[in-house]
Amino acid sequence: MPSFFSPQRFRSDRWARVLRARRSVRIASLGLGLLVVAPSLVVADEPQPQASTSATLRSIFSFSAAPPRKTMGLLQRSFLEIIPQRDSDLEIALVIDGTGSMETAIAGVRESAVAMLEDLRRGRSGEVRTALVVFRDYAAPAGPVQILQDRFTADGESLGQALESLRAESGEPFFHELVDVGVHTALDRLPWSTGADTTRWVFLFGDAPPYAESFVPADFPEARRHYSTDLLVALAGRKGIQIHSVLCESSPELQATYRQALPETRSFMNALAAGTGGLMLDLSYPDIRQAIVEAGRQPRADLLEIEPITRSDLVLAREAFGKETAVASAEADPTAAEVRIAVLPHLPIHQMSFDAGKPAVQIATHLRHKLESLPRVRMSSPYDVERRVRRMRAAGLNDDQQVQAIANQLGVDYVVWGEGDAAGNPVLSVVYAKGTAEPLLRVPHEGEYTRLASFMLEKAPDDRLRGLVPPATGGDADQPSSRTQELVRPLARQPGTAREILFALETLEQVLGKLATDPTAGARLAEAQQAAEAALKTESTNGLAHWLLANIHFNLATAAQGRGETEVAEEAMREMKRSLGRAFRYRNEIDSSSLVKELVADHAFLVQRKVPEAIRAYESIANDPQVCTSVRRRAHWMLTGIYSGDWGVEPEVVDPSAARRHSIAILANWEASPEAVLLRKWLGWDEQTDRTEHPFLPRSHGDLANVEVPAEPAS
Repeated sequence: MPSFFSPQRFRSDRWARVLRARRSVRIASLGLGLLVVAPSLVVADEPQPQASTSATLRSIFSFSAAPPRKTMGLLQRSFLEIIPQRDSDLEIALVIDGTGSMETAIAGVRESAVAMLEDLRRGRSGEVRTALVVFRDYAAPAGPVQILQDRFTADGESLGQALESLRAESGEPFFHELVDVGVHTALDRLPWSTGADTTRWVFLFGDAPPYAESFVPADFPEARRHYSTDLLVALAGRKGIQIHSVLCESSPELQATYRQALPETRSFMNALAAGTGGLMLDLSYPDIRQAIVEAGRQPRADLLEIEPITRSDLVLAREAFGKETAVASAEADPTAAEVRIAVLPHLPIHQMSFDAGKPAVQIATHLRHKLESLPRVRMSSPYDVERRVRRMRAAGLNDDQQVQAIANQLGVDYVVWGEGDAAGNPVLSVVYAKGTAEPLLRVPHEGEYTRLASFMLEKAPDDRLRGLVPPATGGDADQPSSRTQELVRPLARQPGTAREILFALETLEQVLGKLATDPTAGARLAEAQQAAEAALKTESTNGLAHWLLANIHFNLATAAQGRGETEVAEEAMREMKRSLGRAFRYRNEIDSSSLVKELVADHAFLVQRKVPEAIRAYESIANDPQVCTSVRRRAHWMLTGIYSGDWGVEPEVVDPSAARRHSIAILANWEASPEAVLLRKWLGWDEQTDRTEHPFLPRSHGDLANVEVPAEPAS
């Protein structure tokens, strides 16, 4: 591709018509716990330039809304990582391409610049000050460069007025613009502070590159490169200024030209960012655009500030949790600590499938569900298992070596795997201990696995596994313990119903593990819903199926809320409450006592709205070592939200210290959980400082929690 576009091409009659069209366009204004959600499950329509630019400013500095790091472009970094210390000042020069092809993108900047500044100012003692520079090309009516805000000010109204005065004008004579002049003007002519206590940024928005340094057209001598990229980088370096680049979309009628110039634009913007320690966000990529727009659609949540959390806080909480577990387990096994287990689908590694409908997968789902109901047991999620298995396939190891490698990478004490018959039906389960090549236990079962978890623990030649199920107490030594009774209790009365439940459970857990990273998440959640509903057609009183359906409806509600579909979100929330009410009514049909306790608390809180009663129930669960660890984690999660003022609770319930305490519990003891991932993002956990740098918890479920639905009678 040539390094510049010829004057002849861009001064054609067609180009003149395009220029007139650009001048005439008006700027439009745009108008598995219940809380672990997969946001934005349904792919939206292709976002428009205004939407993507506006969403950029609304989301990139929001700890609750910013997209995952890997969606943010070539540098694989997040803008959250560059937010300066809370006590330093921040000066930002907005440098914007003011030509007609940027008209809708300019509207996006105008719409959401204030939201970006709000995010940057939150929790800061230092000031955030802005200036505004606009560049075009030399033939623009207002000239090649305008300084619309010539000094750095913290006055948001002043910035708003400056942006309102910005009008898109012709970028004649070529698509290339005087970007270099705009950046140089900001670097050289604005009154930057010089102290070490001030962070200095240029934020560049544009859709076109500067002229090539070798391009000097005879007809248009001013349409040329004035400052080299190296000079701009060096000038920024001398002044301690980082340049952050946002490569915007261009107008629809110029897409062919925009695409042709794209390599030059990317190269220039990336060079400025990389050379000054800044970041580049490339909105020309559809997947990045979509991630940004979905993030920008998230409601702007109210926030509660808590005290920062440090590494020392996590260490103390982890130690306390370990002592509590050891005391609770002393009666069953004085040497027992937590036991970590991974269950693999019962297929050869090279043939392993994670299809929720396959019997070899459903036996793993069943075992995971049963073992996870025990206190002191932590199960690897199916998502984590699948990731490790896929990596092992390419490692060239035999099956025994792969199992040990999976155990090491997942950090588990035991791996349960198995074999199937020629039709793929599981007939044998094998238990491996970490660090040993030989199986610890082999259990043939011919596909009948209702009692498999109990039998494995009873027959295991290992005190740690046997200690998970204490012997029965009382006069009858042959009477199984309550935990054993739960392990052997079937999920449903009919095998077909149990298979539908296992399909829904496996699919839901896989979707929640992947969160927003899987474009098929919406369709798979619909499949889980269909399976749960099919189970209820055959067993309408199955409490577990109703509970699964409540979880599915909640995730649909929060996804719709994130897309701004209020009516859809509210109707899904009504269905969630109906399903939760039915699960509560048939709670005695559920096989896990820990899950029943959680269900009672959820029902009191979300359906009956008995907040004090719910808090007492969640606190009891969170502090009870006899409750399974996954339910305890979710109780801490719900309490974090309640005490932060989420879920529409009354102001007198808000307790920042309690919200912080429960956040610490999750971060310390379930560091790999989806809840901990969200907390680290929201609170701005910094691995270098070993503390949270943005100690704010979002409150975003109030509208959903207050959706009313007639409560169904409960037994």
